[in-house]
Amino acid sequence: MAVLLPIAQALLTGHNITAVLIAVVAFLTSLTLVSRFRRERSGGRILPPGPPGWPVLGNLASLAQNAHLQLTAWRGTYGDVFSVKMGLQDAVVVSGKDAIREALVRKAEHFSSRPDLFLIRLNKQNSGLVMSPYGDQWKVLRRFSMSTLRSFGMGTGILEEKIDMECRHFCTELETKSGQPFDLMHLLHNAVSNIICSMTLGKRFEYGDPMFLRLMEMSERGVELFLTAHVFNIYPVLRFLPIVGRQFKEWMDLSEESLKCFKDFIAQHEDSDRQGKARDIIEAFTTKLEDDPGSLPGDSLPHLLGDLFVAGMETTANTLRWGLLYLVTHPDVQTKVQAELDEVVGRDRPPAVSGKPNLPYTEATIMEMQRIRTVVPLSVPHCTSSDTTLLGYDIPAGTDVLINLWSLHMDPSRWDSPDKFDPGRFLDDSGQLQTHDSFMPFSTGRRVCLGEQLAKMELFLFLTNMLQQFTFTLPEGARPNFDGILGVTLRPHPYELIAVRRE
Repeated sequence: MAVLLPIAQALLTGHNITAVLIAVVAFLTSLTLVSRFRRERSGGRILPPGPPGWPVLGNLASLAQNAHLQLTAWRGTYGDVFSVKMGLQDAVVVSGKDAIREALVRKAEHFSSRPDLFLIRLNKQNSGLVMSPYGDQWKVLRRFSMSTLRSFGMGTGILEEKIDMECRHFCTELETKSGQPFDLMHLLHNAVSNIICSMTLGKRFEYGDPMFLRLMEMSERGVELFLTAHVFNIYPVLRFLPIVGRQFKEWMDLSEESLKCFKDFIAQHEDSDRQGKARDIIEAFTTKLEDDPGSLPGDSLPHLLGDLFVAGMETTANTLRWGLLYLVTHPDVQTKVQAELDEVVGRDRPPAVSGKPNLPYTEATIMEMQRIRTVVPLSVPHCTSSDTTLLGYDIPAGTDVLINLWSLHMDPSRWDSPDKFDPGRFLDDSGQLQTHDSFMPFSTGRRVCLGEQLAKMELFLFLTNMLQQFTFTLPEGARPNFDGILGVTLRPHPYELIAVRRE
């Protein structure tokens, strides 16, 4: 793995060679013992076949960049269920519609947990919702979060009003940049984040608010750093080494500062007067604990807020960023969406969710945006909670499982020309919207995205408001990059566009 090169260089230029050799021997010995323990724990079961790997490193070198592409390529050789070595840790990769549904739906009881990752355990992120192991605590938090978000209007007109208001603020800000090349990322992240902040923290933030900008900066950096920081989950001892250890420190510092921000929000609520119905997740959580002590894990609230904030910002904002990148490079699609909006909605009133059935091409465009660049291409890692089987293979308890949603959305046997941006694939012969059984942008099963209804509403209202009021183009000579940067999510490379007010 590329990240190990600086380690080797640092060791070789050190002066105490004896100490270095002792450290290396101890390191390799510990890895051998851990590997033997894991083999014994699996009871000798043979995992699905997979690509050969290097000693100690396993397949990490091949997965250092664009892991979703490499895993999808290996699917062609090893099938829908195969194994990879993440260092000395085995992981099973599940691809394709049938295998994914088999694991996450029909065998959900076995495949719904999360891996016990060193970094997650160290900063207690497994106390929240996203990385909590499958069990009673997760079920309690999931039920609480879902019912509370619904009580705040998720999926209803109450929430639509909040999103409409944010769309107005956002489009007003866009107008100040009309005709100028600019990077939409921070503005869009700010706007989308305000929706989940209104539900979790009870407030929205003005664009440019220093504290909010810092919170977004930490979240964005954490998402970027996650993949490279994952090496510490595999080899925790590396955190003690120079150079590489700096990444570990940065990760921990970001986690601590972010957690402190959410604890401060909670403390601010404790100092304020509470009146009537809970206004946000913080008040709903504390009220439930006061009414029924022990009904919720008390230390989970700041981690839950962090989970909801990052999930509520990253997926929707990056889907819109990818979508706009495809629309500026496919102006014919942008023009068709605008023509449909003009005909059905007009220019004098804002788009409404109730109008979706009359906007099939617009809906198909949003679905194609989600398909062609799956923003969480490997989903969130799963883990088996008990011994099980999948497509005839034995999968021991405690096995990490990667759900390859990218393989699902880019499968040439399920989609014609999957690399082509074509909203028409989601329309039938009469131009009406049609579903596709290999379309799962929010995953499926018991760990399906909690905010699916919220995200669908946001994607529709933000995109339609933008295209109703503006036409987007690329600056002269711009060369868009569609490769993406893989962290927790797949983000587009930074790019500029031009928003021109429609007359």
